[in-house]
Amino acid sequence: MEQNIHIYQIFYDEISRVSIAPGFIPLDNSKNPRPDWFEFLPILNFLRNNQLDEDAWYGFLSPKFTSKTGYSSAYVINLLEKYGDIANVALFSPDWDQLSYFLNPWEQGEIWHPGIKSASQSFFKCQGVSIEIDGLVTDTTTSVFCNYIIAKKVFWSEWRALAELFFNYVEEGLFGNSLSNQNADYGSKERQYPIKTFIQERFASLILAKEKYKVIMPDQSISGPIFSKLFANDISTRRGLIACDLLKKRYREANDAEALRLYWKIREGIRYAAPNH
Repeated sequence: MEQNIHIYQIFYDEISRVSIAPGFIPLDNSKNPRPDWFEFLPILNFLRNNQLDEDAWYGFLSPKFTSKTGYSSAYVINLLEKYGDIANVALFSPDWDQLSYFLNPWEQGEIWHPGIKSASQSFFKCQGVSIEIDGLVTDTTTSVFCNYIIAKKVFWSEWRALAELFFNYVEEGLFGNSLSNQNADYGSKERQYPIKTFIQERFASLILAKEKYKVIMPDQSISGPIFSKLFANDISTRRGLIACDLLKKRYREANDAEALRLYWKIREGIRYAAPNH
């Protein structure tokens, strides 16, 4: 691996340690004193305790990275070595179809984790973060799931600043919030996880929406999987999802109201089945 690429894979036990992909660097979280924060706290602690190089790439991936995305470590490293000089952020998100269909990851989150929008908006408001979630438009180049983002220091510095605000907000119960012990559905009422983990997972998308980063990413639109529990897995749906993503990108880059109108019109024609909770 090139010395300016540092991709860490977090492990929790011996099973996850031995499964670390070749070329990725083990990041030990086996003591895991705060399992309620999942990967968020290992990432934040690394950024607290290490000085990042300006031109180096850093990533912090979960043990499930390859199984969720289908990308091998060799593929990821090769993409960074080939195109890394022209960008400062690389995205390897699963679920391109949901990033394309929904207006932003918070709208998507609300169908899986009810309450995430209001909880997130309360945090942003209390901390003076200027964002109205309902009006935020993102596309596959400005949104990501699972913290599957590899980036340079300029991004991680901004992410850390927001993460510190959120960590203190939750841990200290600022403004009377109860996120430290609030759970949310994870697809069903039988599966409950801390809502704070789903909120922090979307911070990268908020940062990327500022449009100041140069992003590279694999194009999944032609052959990437379509989640058949939400959408019909056919060519018409794929074309509709591709169009939705392109129109959101057009709106975001050119403030083209007609593009956003067409996005909503095409989206209405895509067969969609909301998940049952």
